[in-house]
Amino acid sequence: MQASSAKELLKQRYEAFKRCDVDYIIDTHHSETRNQVDRASIEAWAKDSKWLGLEIEDEKNEGEKTFLTFTVRYEKNFETINHREFAEFRKDDGKWFYYDSEFPKAASVRREGEKVGRNDPCHCGSSQKFKKCHGKSA
Repeated sequence: MQASSAKELLKQRYEAFKRCDVDYIIDTHHSETRNQVDRASIEAWAKDSKWLGLEIEDEKNEGEKTFLTFTVRYEKNFETINHREFAEFRKDDGKWFYYDSEFPKAASVRREGEKVGRNDPCHCGSSQKFKKCHGKSA
């Protein structure tokens, strides 16, 4: 079934991974990047994973290109993995294809407020150094 949008194609490709339909996954890869696809790796990933869900987080449409940020959850070797991608889809001759993707870095967390040093007085008011009071290792 031909997808009417990049978002629909992403959902169809996710279902193809669940079914281990490697032919569909390769056929929906854009012709310019299809030669980069490793059939054996796709088949192994699809077969060896228990697929738990797809969440599309963001969509940016630019005419014949659409960019989707999404997370696929799957279990492999008893470990749950959140696989996050920023993917490019391109429309070619009226059909949508998966083109390429990158893996966004996790956002940095910046601490607000002052940093307490090991040798600073403990914040609880005990008159001990932080390292001897609340900074002790468990």
